[in-house]
Amino acid sequence: MSTNAASAIALVRPPHGLDEIIATFGDIYGFIDSDHTLNPRWQVESLERVPLPFALPLSWDLSRLVTQFTCHKLLVPVLARVLADIRDAGLQSKLTSFGGCFSFRPQRAGIKLSTHASGIAIDLNPETNQQGTVGNMDSRIVGIFRQAGFEWGGTWEGRRRDPMHFQFCTAY
Repeated sequence: MSTNAASAIALVRPPHGLDEIIATFGDIYGFIDSDHTLNPRWQVESLERVPLPFALPLSWDLSRLVTQFTCHKLLVPVLARVLADIRDAGLQSKLTSFGGCFSFRPQRAGIKLSTHASGIAIDLNPETNQQGTVGNMDSRIVGIFRQAGFEWGGTWEGRRRDPMHFQFCTAY
């Protein structure tokens, strides 16, 4: 890992479990309105844009290129550094599409809020890394994310396995 990546990561450590996620990134549950939607105030207060060091096709419309995306503001330097490290390692061609980061929704294979709801997860190459499959995510990309403190969904078991998914927390 580069010195820059270590500096960015020093700003925030990956939380372990829901209580630490809330302590680190804020209590999103306090912003869920009675109609089960997210109060826009949380997004204004908690999210920022991350510029991509290289453009990626949008997974659900490959004709559109993504040059920036929204994540939790505390993750901006971490994700910027991880993506720069991927570029610097000559691995950007191994990322074929962007599948999303912030999305207020429940987990696909569970009942809890997804880590995407807090803007602390990113999906990459969803076309070839569908949930429940082994996928084909490049191990060097997985290594760069792991060095930065991300948990990779490709190690999860059964239908939860999610090789497109990287989240900046553990035990959730």
